[in-house]
Amino acid sequence: MERQSRIVLGLVALSLVVAGLAWAATANERSLAIYPAQRIPVRFDHKQHLEAGAECTTCHDSARTSASVKDRNLPGHEECETCHDLDAARKGAKTDPPSACNVCHPGFDATVHLAPPKLDAPPANLNFNHQLHVQKKVDCATCHGSMTDVQLATRQQLPKMVTCLKCHDGHQAPKECGACHLKQPSGRLQLTFPSGILRPMQGDPLGLDHGPRYEFNHGNRASMDRGTCLSCHTESYCQTCHDALQKPLSVHPNDFITLHPVQARQDSTRCTSCHRAQSFCVACHERSGVGQNSDRSLRARNVKVHPDYNAWVEVPGPQHHGVAASRDMQSCVSCHREESCLTCHSGMTGRQVNPHPDGFSAACKRVAASNDRACLKCHTESSLAQKGCR
Repeated sequence: MERQSRIVLGLVALSLVVAGLAWAATANERSLAIYPAQRIPVRFDHKQHLEAGAECTTCHDSARTSASVKDRNLPGHEECETCHDLDAARKGAKTDPPSACNVCHPGFDATVHLAPPKLDAPPANLNFNHQLHVQKKVDCATCHGSMTDVQLATRQQLPKMVTCLKCHDGHQAPKECGACHLKQPSGRLQLTFPSGILRPMQGDPLGLDHGPRYEFNHGNRASMDRGTCLSCHTESYCQTCHDALQKPLSVHPNDFITLHPVQARQDSTRCTSCHRAQSFCVACHERSGVGQNSDRSLRARNVKVHPDYNAWVEVPGPQHHGVAASRDMQSCVSCHREESCLTCHSGMTGRQVNPHPDGFSAACKRVAASNDRACLKCHTESSLAQKGCR
């Protein structure tokens, strides 16, 4: 029974941990790439000290002149001794407020240990100048929030980017990424740190969410511009997807040639965002035997596309290719080139089938005067002049 209880408690604890991780991933948790993990083996209550009359500068006075994020603006024994009589406590005297070592260092026993565990609070991977912000009268709570209900301060009290952007808007303060984020010698932002990789995630205040499936929708972001991308990524990084014969498996999985017709029918605009239908798609289809200009020995495969070819071409009706083309020209050009249409519809060939609707001759001159490039695909200049369209 006892063993089963331990197992149940362990599962409950595990579920709470998983829930906590899920919350952190969706609640804009501070990036480890910016604020590395900390180890703070001390006990401290900000709320209690503020209620007793302490101010921020009582313990963090060095922050007022700090010009580097690497400065250690944390209190030491010197600041603590402003109120705590550490010497008297070492001699065994009772003090008010309490000043024994284990008050702030839980579990520490000076008769057993030489020194308490060290605090490890790595500097943020940012450019930051406390002194400059103090000179501009920026209140501590603006960046760190109200500490009136905080006990031990951790990474959770360090500012998020959305807080910084309230002032860094390009008017009050610079809004360029490199104003705060570290740069490489190339001028691009440094993305890789020992504590993690810098990557915008869900809820990014600039709308640069690099969440799931980002590789498929980043081109549609209204706020996106080339300069923003190049602040982090090189041209070669972009070209791994945009200018390569072999796409990453996240874009085109194995056996995609077999699977792509389904996706192409569902969302052809997604295909054409990278591929030209009249060159890439048609050329591949013709090589595989699907297309008017494909090898004659492979043309039998066209029957799968247009089963009753003669009826589809010759017989008027709702399934005539002209009607189908007017409904969905994209479907036609996925296999046929412009030359395929001109075989029958050009005035420059032996067989001319007029593709214009009844009464078009009345609008011919107006259309040609607007833009005759389309007219010249099928008609010579002399024939247009004969028709009175010149």
